[in-house]
Amino acid sequence: MLSELQYRCLRRYRELAIVFLLTVLAFAVRVYQVDFNSLSEDESAKWEAVQEYRHGHFAGVNSEHPMLPKMLAWASLTVGERWGRLAAAHGWSSLNPEGWLRLPNVLFGAATTAILFFFCRRMMGVAGSFAASLFWAIAPLPVALNRLTKEETPLTFFTLLACYFYCRAQQADAGESARRWYDLSAMGFGLALASQYILHLLGLNALAWLLAGRMGLNRKPSQFSYRRFFLVMFLVFVVVNPVILSPANFNAIVHWLHHEGVKHSGYDFDGRLYMNFPLRLLAGVPWFYYLWLVVVKTPIPILMAVIVGSALLLRNRRTLASCFFLSLGVVQLVGLSVSGAKWIRYSLPLLPFLFLAGGYAVQQTLKAAKGKALSQALLGPAAVILLGWPLLELQSWAPFYSFYLNAIGGEKQNITRYFAMDEVSEFDTREVAQEVCPFAPAAATVATARPMSMAYYLQDCGRADLRIVPLYDTHYAPRDGDLIVLEPSRRFFETQRFFDALRDSEMPHSDIRVGPVLASTIYLFDPSVARQKSRKEEFTLTQLRDAPPRFENDAHETASTNTNMFGLSEITRRLLP
Repeated sequence: MLSELQYRCLRRYRELAIVFLLTVLAFAVRVYQVDFNSLSEDESAKWEAVQEYRHGHFAGVNSEHPMLPKMLAWASLTVGERWGRLAAAHGWSSLNPEGWLRLPNVLFGAATTAILFFFCRRMMGVAGSFAASLFWAIAPLPVALNRLTKEETPLTFFTLLACYFYCRAQQADAGESARRWYDLSAMGFGLALASQYILHLLGLNALAWLLAGRMGLNRKPSQFSYRRFFLVMFLVFVVVNPVILSPANFNAIVHWLHHEGVKHSGYDFDGRLYMNFPLRLLAGVPWFYYLWLVVVKTPIPILMAVIVGSALLLRNRRTLASCFFLSLGVVQLVGLSVSGAKWIRYSLPLLPFLFLAGGYAVQQTLKAAKGKALSQALLGPAAVILLGWPLLELQSWAPFYSFYLNAIGGEKQNITRYFAMDEVSEFDTREVAQEVCPFAPAAATVATARPMSMAYYLQDCGRADLRIVPLYDTHYAPRDGDLIVLEPSRRFFETQRFFDALRDSEMPHSDIRVGPVLASTIYLFDPSVARQKSRKEEFTLTQLRDAPPRFENDAHETASTNTNMFGLSEITRRLLP
């Protein structure tokens, strides 16, 4: 009896050591140069919200998004400021403000590795659970998404945590124990809702257990109480997100759901612009967007494990792993694919359940190889490929994880071809501002499709005098001397006219490259410079003053580098007396 107890303790410590090492690995790859890229527009909105919070203004601040992620960012920035002062005094290293803003999501992303292991452990062995959590830890797609201040990262963490607690409740022996696990699950779903206003993941968890119940995979009688569960969930949601009780915030959420705050439209997928409104359903961004995303942005060994595991789970449906894969994997993927609005970050809550399938494939492969000498001899090389290949690829793409494409997607030859609007994430705004600040004349106009982040960086370099104009503003009419910043990753229907007019012109410009991509081009608007676009059609730059945006589905590919290149100092020399 004592030896059995010792064995259980040893096994428990071994699993905890595995979880700890995986979590440390996940944190290391996510925190590496996390502050190298500029704030995106969404992150700039979070930054401004934190500044409002510091002045005691909570209602009506970035109201379409919950309060919890911004409170965590506030805490992280406060710690970062104090650490920065201490580091400066002792010569220690520290993150830039961008890094401290993103640090909570880095921590949530790393912690998801541990929760995924424990969750999978309720359904499969150590090997499969290890594989699933390792895939999450090192796959470039979740790594890249966890390095941005977006709501999907805490949403995924708390949802997976709630699903784990719910699973513990369903598998508990004693009634009181089950009730405590249900309460913890309700708290998890409350925190998930306070991370992002999304409820369908709660329903998908219920669907998984409905399937499990019909197959006799859950224990009865259950101690579940709908009234108690939703009361605990609601109380936790309100406690961590009290601004929801403000009428102004509630109205802002309603307006956001009706797209009344949308000022630009269009998603550039493989060089073509598509409307990206959710209610357009199959008429928006192509339905295969997320399938293609997973195929080209997952390392091939992991992708093969996911494909094999998916086939096994679809065949062996009388397993709890299959119930979760069908509900939170297949059904969620179908729902995302039907929606007309598609962004890479929407896929994040889906990925743990795809990696669950990959872990299941590893577990079943080991089970099939047991007792077969040849199969066991091949396990070593297979494990090296499964673990080493993704790690080597991850290292070769660092820190530009968001650009990752496997051999199916064309690797580095096709960087930003398919998902530029998500991959670039305005990471060069800081570099554009550094180019503009020293040379732009006083009170000059800067037109850009990222006005919030550009205003932050221009103000940071002491140029609050510059006038920032949204390039997607249909009322904007460029004037002689305006600095127009074209960002291929921010090409919308409302900005397409500028790409049509400027990219083939002889207008003086300066290209901004960050890492492997041409991220932005700064043009000096000069209506006297015009060039014939084709023999059949003349499109002069001066027509931009009254040309409406062109809402068409077929648009040109992103702009290439112009042959006439000027530094910004040369551009602005024309403006100076």
